[in-house]
Amino acid sequence: MKRKRTLFLILGAILFVVSFSAFASYQKRKNGPVFLDNHVFQRYQEKWGLWVDFRTEKKSLEAKVQEFGADFQEVVELNSITEKEKKKVSRPIFIPYSKEYSQSLQEAGSFREAIDSQIDQFIWPVLPNNRTRISSRIGRRWNTLHTGVDIAIPKESIVLAAADGVVEVAGRSGDYGLAVKLYHTDLNHFHTVYGHNNLLLVKPGDVVKKGQIIALSGNTGKSTGPHVHFEVRYHNVYLNPENFLTPFEEGVATSMVSFAN
Repeated sequence: MKRKRTLFLILGAILFVVSFSAFASYQKRKNGPVFLDNHVFQRYQEKWGLWVDFRTEKKSLEAKVQEFGADFQEVVELNSITEKEKKKVSRPIFIPYSKEYSQSLQEAGSFREAIDSQIDQFIWPVLPNNRTRISSRIGRRWNTLHTGVDIAIPKESIVLAAADGVVEVAGRSGDYGLAVKLYHTDLNHFHTVYGHNNLLLVKPGDVVKKGQIIALSGNTGKSTGPHVHFEVRYHNVYLNPENFLTPFEEGVATSMVSFAN
């Protein structure tokens, strides 16, 4: 009897230690900083670097890869670059930074941006600045239901993932124009939608992190001006995004974070 009791005590102690460690790990992840991609530090497939648009970039792919200190073959595989494209690329390509190049950027005064956000909360899909405003809210508009929030923002502005998720849709989608739809398994299976973009930087199946750049804003589809149309859905029911976010008018306080943190 004593032996069984001792065994149960040992098993109980092991379960307690494992549970406490898991909880501590969760809390650490929960309370850690959420990075917001900016115009210098961006992410794709868990790597830090920069999206380079070779439709306008004057340098060659090889030259740009060398500038960032990246591995050429890694860039080819990461972006599924064809043999023909190696000679002349005409689309955005993600190029990871080497540690040395990241360090040089930080020494020049460029850092990652971070905010405080619980892992079970959404963030606004735009970088906080004084050039953005809510131009239309969810509700009846022009005798139809406006299904999300419109955020007026200059064309080619960064569009961020509101939470961790998987890309379900990335392409042209009727009145939404160039749109991205994310599925958030860790957030009660919600979906978020980002419409009217000018350029998409993710593809279906990509796993994205909260605050990661997924597109550049635009005016595609049925739109009267450059903005991001942002929706939150639950089983195809349109919910008010503002119920899940801090008031837009308050803005978001960001802090600069180096790779040493």
